[in-house]
Amino acid sequence: MLSIDGSYGEGGGQILRTSIALAAVLGESIEIKNIRAKRRNPGLRNQHLWGIKLVAMMTRAHVEGLKIGSTRLLFSPGEIKGGEYKIDIGTAGSITLLLQTSLLPALFADREVVLDIRGGTDVPWSPPVDYYRYVLFPLLRKMGADLTMEVLERGYYPEGGGKVKLRVTPASLKGIGLEERGELRVRRAFISLRNLPHHIVERMKKNIPGYVVVEDARNTGISRGCSLLLVNEFTYTLLGSDSLCRKGLPAEKVAKIAVDKMEREIRSRATVDVNMADHLLPFGFLARSKTVYYAGEITEHTRTNAWVIEKFGGKVKIVGNRIEVHA
Repeated sequence: MLSIDGSYGEGGGQILRTSIALAAVLGESIEIKNIRAKRRNPGLRNQHLWGIKLVAMMTRAHVEGLKIGSTRLLFSPGEIKGGEYKIDIGTAGSITLLLQTSLLPALFADREVVLDIRGGTDVPWSPPVDYYRYVLFPLLRKMGADLTMEVLERGYYPEGGGKVKLRVTPASLKGIGLEERGELRVRRAFISLRNLPHHIVERMKKNIPGYVVVEDARNTGISRGCSLLLVNEFTYTLLGSDSLCRKGLPAEKVAKIAVDKMEREIRSRATVDVNMADHLLPFGFLARSKTVYYAGEITEHTRTNAWVIEKFGGKVKIVGNRIEVHA
């Protein structure tokens, strides 16, 4: 049984999510100890439980230690089964963090997987669902993935209430070489808003010149909030940056945060943004050929994810800002 030390590197939930996802795909039994040891509230939290529960359902896995606060987990998966799975994370637990655990196994299931998930779509400390739809998913499609996500309702912190439906058709992934960006084709801005005055959207627009704006602004659902995602689409790749509204933060500042992030990415040699640098690693590991890209910054998060992949037998080479990953 492979043993993973959850206190390694940044010592957060990413070790758990990547380990469970890879164990499911590779059919390997694992022990994860010292889970989230470097966090203020160590051990499993509610959103971690639901990600593991979902993958356990998909693989008919045997699991020990699956409870809030647990710092040790045993996970022994079977074959990955397709079908429809419904998960309600509760409150505003992050849907995208749940997908960090379950998306990779879904791509290797025996038939189509449909995930009906309720929780937080745009919440702190996690990528918004639009980042997955408009940045991650296009890059995965370049690798051969066949997947779509429909956002049925938004869920912000603390009320939650978001709803998404994800369809994943199993496919064999191929590596991609993102050695250069190519020409800038279009800049898009995705603004979501629920149950707040529409002038917030207009004020954001004034502070993101040059972007084609796509609005999702309605007075529906149980939560109030707004978010912004900027996407720069190039010939060969995409860069994303996001910002989340919060009480006391003017709309102009929300826009400036996302714009400043994007400008840092543009000034760098990056062919993927700083968040994508660690997102792509497990997919690149399980692809048929190597995946190569440049990141504007090599974060501790990325290095920790690389360490997990190497524990499962993957090869990750980081030289300067260049990342290469393969089996």
